[in-house]
Amino acid sequence: MFKHVLVLLRYRRTLFSLVVLLLCGGLLMDGELLLLTSSSNSGSFLNRSQKYRLMSTVPVTCSPRTNIAFLKNHKCASTAIQNILFRYGYKHNLKFALPEKGNFFGTGLDSFRAEMMLSSTLNKLQPNIFAIHTKWNHIEVKKVMPTNTVFFTIVREPIALFEAFYAFSRAKKRTGLTLEQYIREVPTNQKRENKAGLFHYNTMAWDFGMPEEKLNNLSDVWNMVMQADEQFGLVMVVERMEESLVLLADYLCWELSDMLVLDLNSLRNKFKKPLRQELRNILQKKLAPDYLIYRYFLKKFDQQVEAYGRDRMAVAVSRLRDMMAVLMDLCSFIKKNAPQLAGKYRPSSNKVEGFKANGDMCSLYTLPELSFLSLLRQKQRKEITIHKTNTSQPPG
Repeated sequence: MFKHVLVLLRYRRTLFSLVVLLLCGGLLMDGELLLLTSSSNSGSFLNRSQKYRLMSTVPVTCSPRTNIAFLKNHKCASTAIQNILFRYGYKHNLKFALPEKGNFFGTGLDSFRAEMMLSSTLNKLQPNIFAIHTKWNHIEVKKVMPTNTVFFTIVREPIALFEAFYAFSRAKKRTGLTLEQYIREVPTNQKRENKAGLFHYNTMAWDFGMPEEKLNNLSDVWNMVMQADEQFGLVMVVERMEESLVLLADYLCWELSDMLVLDLNSLRNKFKKPLRQELRNILQKKLAPDYLIYRYFLKKFDQQVEAYGRDRMAVAVSRLRDMMAVLMDLCSFIKKNAPQLAGKYRPSSNKVEGFKANGDMCSLYTLPELSFLSLLRQKQRKEITIHKTNTSQPPG
């Protein structure tokens, strides 16, 4: 008996995690948080097709969406959202729209064209998920996606986005200007150039597809916002991330457990330097197009939360937090600065944070974008080869 007590004490952390997990209704298997429910016949774990739908987050009348296009706006927590899509697609053997190399369709200065994807050897099968950086062109994206594709994106408070993008894009090194000098000296109509690493004012308007010559015309931006409102069924908000994840689960008819995600590609604190109010005032005027986009979709987001139900939302957010706490404990995620990580788990920029996990079971949550893309390319090449072999064989 005494030996059993010692064993229990030794593994008290694991036992505590399992107890909490049982209370929260989940179990991590094969890198996925599976959900539990009580049954009159047994208390066994349910298979994936029998997952309990959390707090009516997913209507029982809908089916999971598998054809999805995500406009990946710069510095809008979009890498974290991309990770959710990558994990889900990888788990369910979905096909991805992938560039031959890198993480962009095009240069970022030119709008997406269907041939950017169709010319790639990685895209011989129609994709289910589009989640790659590109300057958006809705008509061209629709050309490469199934007809029942759903569209969504995410926005962020413009000054916070601008500050983060300045640090992340190494704009000081590229332009020779400090952040204050850039705000004071660079006009909004200055042409975007590759040497600035795409950094400039009104990044959201640019990513949404605004032509450069119309970027600072608020009437044209407003027309684009009206089009985007019709095209995107959900526009998430970085500052309301937990609610955004709940709405995303509802929109895609996925489990709430599919929304568990780490704060990937987040700028390290040492590179965050708050602006003085004077500079914020100047910048706010220069970012008028982005503020038009942000304020419109923030108001729309509030309406969607209201339609979802405030009480129902509070319950779902609480459940999401519980599951995230359990996942953090089971995987023993440790946040590290990028230079402290090695191999495939090291982010491409030294200015961001990454994560180390306990074992391969949790590794997909921690994979940086470029490493995950390499994994998907490898998998997709194999699938294309198998498909080509099967279709080239004569019928038996």
